[in-house]
Amino acid sequence: MRRVTFGIAVAESLILTSYAISIIIAAIQVNSKVGSPISETIIYLIFALAIYWVGRGMDKSQSWARTPFFVIQAFVGITAYTLFVGTDISYKISGILLAIIALVGVIALLKTPISD
Repeated sequence: MRRVTFGIAVAESLILTSYAISIIIAAIQVNSKVGSPISETIIYLIFALAIYWVGRGMDKSQSWARTPFFVIQAFVGITAYTLFVGTDISYKISGILLAIIALVGVIALLKTPISD
């Protein structure tokens, strides 16, 4: 199950990285002068790196990684709910997919033995 938790973390990191890149692309396309898309992108990339780092900790059976991994899954679940209650069908589908990822992550975490 360590590999599943690591896979979930990698998937979440890649999804967040894709979103960060889409922010920059959208800002360039519309020549946005509102906010700071570069700062926002950097923050999301730092979060993606942190999620990957926690996933590596889970893969190496490091006990410190269990709580952050659970918290990450909780936030993914909250994000999934927020998308699901949206009006567009693509939001609802994205919400369902994210909820499945979070649920699989929590189940994998619970089935991963605690190391010494």
